Amino acid sequence: MPATMQWSFALIGIAIAGAGLVGAYLPRGDRWAVLLPLVAGAGVGIAVLAFGVSETNQSNNEQLQVFLEASIAGFVTVAAGLVLLTARSNRFERAPATAEIDA
Repeated sequence: MPATMQWSFALIGIAIAGAGLVGAYLPRGDRWAVLLPLVAGAGVGIAVLAFGVSETNQSNNEQLQVFLEASIAGFVTVAAGLVLLTARSNRFERAPATAEIDA
């Protein structure tokens, strides 16, 4: 496997693992929010692939380079989204789990 493909898959895997770690850090009710940066990263990666592949015949190395660039763009999007999600989660105070009852 060429090095560009190895780096591409490594970046994709690191982004997914990072989302899992951030999800474990978040409170129970907010854990599903880590899927949003993953969806955004996948969308950006697909968009880069769509615009990076031309209609003319490209060599295999050029296609691998476009895939690496799409993986980098997706990884950066996921990382930025997870940073925003963590910062936003830390900004809000959590409501108490049980309601206080005045006697």
